[in-house]
Amino acid sequence: MARRTRLASLLLACLLVPGVACKRKPGATPSPAGAAQESAAMGTWDAWLDLAPLLEVARTHAPATTIAALEKSTKLLRTGKARSADRELALLADSDGRHWISVARADLAALYFTRCIRGVVWRLEDLGPKSNPTRRSDFSEETRIEPGDISVEAMLINLDAALAIQQPALQVQARIARARVTAYSARCAANDDVQELSEGILKSDLATLAAEGHLTPDLAFLWAGVQMAEYSGAAAKPFLLLAKEGGYTDPAVVYMLGVIALEQRELDRADAHAIESAALYAKLGDRDQQAQSLFLRGEVARVRKDPKAARTHYEAAQKLAPAHAASLLGVTRLVLASEGPGGAVSHLQRMLPRLLLTGPLTGDKVQTAAGNLEAVALLATESELASVLQGALLAEVDLEPDPVRRGLRYFMAATLDAGLGEYTHARAHAVLARDEFTASGGPPPVDVDAFIARIEAVSAGN
Repeated sequence: MARRTRLASLLLACLLVPGVACKRKPGATPSPAGAAQESAAMGTWDAWLDLAPLLEVARTHAPATTIAALEKSTKLLRTGKARSADRELALLADSDGRHWISVARADLAALYFTRCIRGVVWRLEDLGPKSNPTRRSDFSEETRIEPGDISVEAMLINLDAALAIQQPALQVQARIARARVTAYSARCAANDDVQELSEGILKSDLATLAAEGHLTPDLAFLWAGVQMAEYSGAAAKPFLLLAKEGGYTDPAVVYMLGVIALEQRELDRADAHAIESAALYAKLGDRDQQAQSLFLRGEVARVRKDPKAARTHYEAAQKLAPAHAASLLGVTRLVLASEGPGGAVSHLQRMLPRLLLTGPLTGDKVQTAAGNLEAVALLATESELASVLQGALLAEVDLEPDPVRRGLRYFMAATLDAGLGEYTHARAHAVLARDEFTASGGPPPVDVDAFIARIEAVSAGN
């Protein structure tokens, strides 16, 4: 399956299914860092895009040569020349002001890198004025590391050194930069250990910055995501507003406010946020997230007990993104309520080609199909819905001509079995999946043996 961070997975479940897995466990209380700060965000988002807030602090703490280099780099950033700005700063990497330089380079790299190569280095480019960098994760062994690429490990080592200096202003700025770097290094990690370490550092730094009232607009947004995933929408909302008031323009801020409004049953506000975020995503050409906003409108209509309107929104979302898992399950819930399990199973059967795709299942299409099924299985949290999905996966599976598709259907049925505690059935379906993948003659898209080993370990423990 595609790499996905644990934080991202949990937040995804919260955003797709409001009210599910988004509440803190009974007896748990948010840490002091989870409390909203009354202060404004540290600098506006527009100002951070040319590092102006960092320059303002450095003026009273850094050497004159460092300040001059920062001034040159900010001017270059205003013209879209991130690579040239970093090159200007790199000239002072070993100077007396090297810790401020390390912070500036890390901020710049996190804000402007265009390619993450194997989780090891980030690449900067000189783009045009007001150009937004398009992020790309590149794990190809054929991609060469070039002179000027930024080492992620070196950035983090240098930021650790800056944090060790007993200068509060520098420590705050280093922690801000480190949070930005680890936020991306967790999403594009060299390996699982790096991912886990990055996530731990990120959460710790965000908690410290939140407790001290030093969150920048972008980091307020990230901390809101953690609050929403681990506590509740109510805990996240003050930090979303902090991000919005600081000018952070990601449409996800508006969308998450809509999710929280739905959670709090403020339905008019939830619908308004969903409409706004859908329009913003449409301007960006992001059909998947536009579909997600339409799904939110469907959820609002469902809570209003208007199944006709809900289905209209769900199906509009699927027109934009045919494999949109949340909307597909949204319609399935409506069919389940009106036609019973048999009708719901039949509906999902008809939807399977959207998930498993059509034509030869080769190359990247295999992982896409596997990811589509995984997304649906992840969101089918209610036992009745999970049973319906399992029924659709197994119904007439022998008529499926492609062994890889048969294998994926059996494997996802096995994961649903495991979620329902039916470990004997889970193992049996996993074995069938393994046999189908073997018959296909190609590499299996999922690690069935590892799944079987986990099932056997759990069964033995019971």
